[in-house]
Amino acid sequence: MHKGHIEMLPYMAAFAVVVETGSFVDASTKLGVSASAVSRQISKLERALSLRLLERSTRHLKVNEDGAKIYSHCKAVLHSSSRVFELKDELVRPQGLIRVSAPKMMNNICNQLVPEFLRKYPDINVQFIFDNSEINLISSEIDLSIRITDSPPLGLIGRKLFKVGYILCASPEYIDEFGVPLHPSDLAMHSCIVMSEDSAGEKWEFKKGAEKFQIGVKGRYCSNDSEAVLEATLSNLGVACLPVAVADQAIKEMRLHTVLTSWDYVGASQGMAWLLYQPNKHGSQKLKVMVDYLLAKLYCVS
Repeated sequence: MHKGHIEMLPYMAAFAVVVETGSFVDASTKLGVSASAVSRQISKLERALSLRLLERSTRHLKVNEDGAKIYSHCKAVLHSSSRVFELKDELVRPQGLIRVSAPKMMNNICNQLVPEFLRKYPDINVQFIFDNSEINLISSEIDLSIRITDSPPLGLIGRKLFKVGYILCASPEYIDEFGVPLHPSDLAMHSCIVMSEDSAGEKWEFKKGAEKFQIGVKGRYCSNDSEAVLEATLSNLGVACLPVAVADQAIKEMRLHTVLTSWDYVGASQGMAWLLYQPNKHGSQKLKVMVDYLLAKLYCVS
């Protein structure tokens, strides 16, 4: 390796541009320097190589035989330097696998968002894990977690999404047949659709001002999937306590009616929904675009 080759690299690049453009003036425009500066760079390269590379006249510029051989290598240098910046763009392009955990009640909402995200970022793969348990982001391989809590864990970056509330509802057909519960105690006489792994021993708690009331409920159907409970409610199977975001559209369309509206349901799976991730992943391009995407689609703090 020649000890002076590194300082000659800019001159090699200039020479390649001169040959490609055919003139010092055109080369100077492309390089952003004066034509005289380009001429000096070529002269320095010729002296370093002890070779004449160009045949110059007042009107013409022509590469000679030696220059043609040198040009092939200088062109490779120019191409390699350009490739470095192309590679840089590839490296900062969001890519790889993102693992996201979310409560089971959000499976339908999240699944609706995934196709558009994957189309927008073709180099990213997504794995959603729907689990109501609190996954430890530090010890697990989860990159991002959507968690319903009023107290986000310390040591994590948290971004607010929306408040999660629950509402009691039933289909018009069910209400026509079995009537409207006027007090939480009336639920003991109704078939209640429980969103749980097991309906045995299920208790619903309500409050109205300072008054609180807890009632054990039962029914013939239960599921840990909010969409399944929604479908069962629409099928006239009973009274359900559903997340507002899940039941909202059916209520607007009058396919479900709300009941016990003067009482507020009190449950563990309500509060603020947060996006949580580790600080050391803040610079990850793939995580950044996922966070921005979910915030744009889900952010609605009320």
